[in-house]
Amino acid sequence: MILVLGDVMLDKYTYGKVERINPEAPVPILNVVKENYTLGGAGNVAKNLASLKEEVFLIGIINNDEFGRCIEKLCEEHNIKYFFVKDGRPTIVKHRFIAIGYNQQLLRVDYEETRPLDEKNHSKILEVIKDLNKRANLMIISDYAKGLITKDFMDRLKKEFKGKILVDPKPKNIEFYRGVFLIKPNLKETSQILGEEIENIDYSVEKAGLKLVERFNSNFVITRSERGATLITLDGEVYHIPTEVREVHDVSGAGDTFIAVLAYALNKGYGLKEAVELANKASSIVVGKVGTATVSLEELFSE
Repeated sequence: MILVLGDVMLDKYTYGKVERINPEAPVPILNVVKENYTLGGAGNVAKNLASLKEEVFLIGIINNDEFGRCIEKLCEEHNIKYFFVKDGRPTIVKHRFIAIGYNQQLLRVDYEETRPLDEKNHSKILEVIKDLNKRANLMIISDYAKGLITKDFMDRLKKEFKGKILVDPKPKNIEFYRGVFLIKPNLKETSQILGEEIENIDYSVEKAGLKLVERFNSNFVITRSERGATLITLDGEVYHIPTEVREVHDVSGAGDTFIAVLAYALNKGYGLKEAVELANKASSIVVGKVGTATVSLEELFSE
């Protein structure tokens, strides 16, 4: 089993046709044709693992509202086990409006309230993790800095969880993650963490990665869009892993796919370099799809 802990979101998509401009303001009118919902944030990480037939347990925050119930229903449909705390904040929703025929996003509306989760609910989560320790070898932390992950909670979690922890971080929380097994920022986040602009060339990324490994005592994978990914290990080994060039339709959720497949591969006994190579392949597949998509076992191992 793999645990996924983080900021759970609901991605809502409204698709429609644009045939005229609003006479009230210079904006297009979207004539709605269909709507759908999918798991986002940490939920998308869990969905990616479920699509690989992996046993997965999702932990996060939702509300007892229509969107929270929708998330629970989607988890059940994807065979994702879950534990959600509810502290009164609204369920996080990212609502995107898409013009059919253009695959063009016209607008995104966010519903969210960011504040630290209280100690009582953090303790509930730690009790669940304690119970799952014997069954879970790996945990993914999907941190969008919405308040679930705090320093005190992370300090307690690192003592409680016995397996490997992989983190998809937000730069503002990077100090929380010292000593975890692996941290996976993208290039922009790497620049923000170090406070300097990192060029997307091997030498610059390698230099930055070695700084991060020394500072945070963790393995690092820096994802680099069309240039693939760079793995920097605690032993000081560096691997630049290129990606297969594909037509890009949508990069949303590619990072979720990457870390999900990385954890999947490690759980199957892959070495770290081989796991990063498989994760890199998976993200190159998923950017060719529209929306927060997943990759299947057939797609991953078909070539």
